[in-house]
Amino acid sequence: MSAQIIRFPTQPTRTARRLEWFAQQRSVLLAIWALYFGVRVAALFLDMAVPPAAQWHHEKALALAVGGGYFAAPGDPAIFTPIGWPMALSLVYARFGASAVTLGLLNLASALAIGALTLALGRRLFASEAAARIGLLLLAISPLAVTSVPLAGPGLFLTALVLSGCWLVVVRTSRWHLGSAGLVFALAALTEPASLLVPALLFVLDALRAPFTWRRFGGVLGEGALMLGIALLATAPWTWPYLSHPEAFLARVPGPANLGEVLAQLGPAQLAWSALILAATASALVVALLQRRGPGWWILPYAVLLGAALAPAPNLLAAAFSLLCLPAGGFATWCWQRIAERHPKPLQ
Repeated sequence: MSAQIIRFPTQPTRTARRLEWFAQQRSVLLAIWALYFGVRVAALFLDMAVPPAAQWHHEKALALAVGGGYFAAPGDPAIFTPIGWPMALSLVYARFGASAVTLGLLNLASALAIGALTLALGRRLFASEAAARIGLLLLAISPLAVTSVPLAGPGLFLTALVLSGCWLVVVRTSRWHLGSAGLVFALAALTEPASLLVPALLFVLDALRAPFTWRRFGGVLGEGALMLGIALLATAPWTWPYLSHPEAFLARVPGPANLGEVLAQLGPAQLAWSALILAATASALVVALLQRRGPGWWILPYAVLLGAALAPAPNLLAAAFSLLCLPAGGFATWCWQRIAERHPKPLQ
């Protein structure tokens, strides 16, 4: 006679109940949003040194807002500098006045859009409310994001555009989504030309999400070509002077040679935070590989990071680190679940 093992159902541990509470309670999400908004409002009152690049963008936007030209002189390096952010900032200055309050409110609006898109992408990419909320919480206290709020740099504006374009590609159900994504990435390219690497990598990832068939490959290739074509067509009037003088462009606007040089420009707190997020996202990738998770949209943050590494640009790197908060949140959720599964108690 063989013995049979009877497995009684177990009640959730206290840690499991806390995870469920964190993921389901509306008050938790409201608290995260309050922290997200409050930290950024407080940053507006900090006395921070203004980087020369941020001051340059402010001055160009001010000149455009009062009816001046973008190019101060025939040899002005501005002809080789993306016009997207000064143009957008000048429109806001012209409507509401050029002041620190106007700049702060515009950056706060961009920051709120980034938070909403981060939460929405987290839910979509990882199918986990807890992971999405932890990702938003990590972004809320990110020194990289918080210290950008008082400055006239394009980091927050570009991040909002990149996340918007990614969201439109992920949820697309019609050609209108593709057309909108093309226009969004066109404005992103006018702000940071390296941003055009992002949609290209997104469609490479999309092609890998399902088994290969010529029909599906042709469909994905056509959608990618349509979106990139719209982006390139929309940017052509402004990018033609760059393309007609490539040597002068490279000579006048030298950029970082590699990702290490970009990271070296960060402050101690920003660098420590970047290292923490990179370690968490690398751990999340290891867990996904051990679980034999197939290619999917969960790789999107890594694709954007790859784009930032291929064409080192500080502003694109800021967008990448905003997205990397999502796999970091996924890894934190995975650790929380593993702890919650220890020592389950049987139901009485």
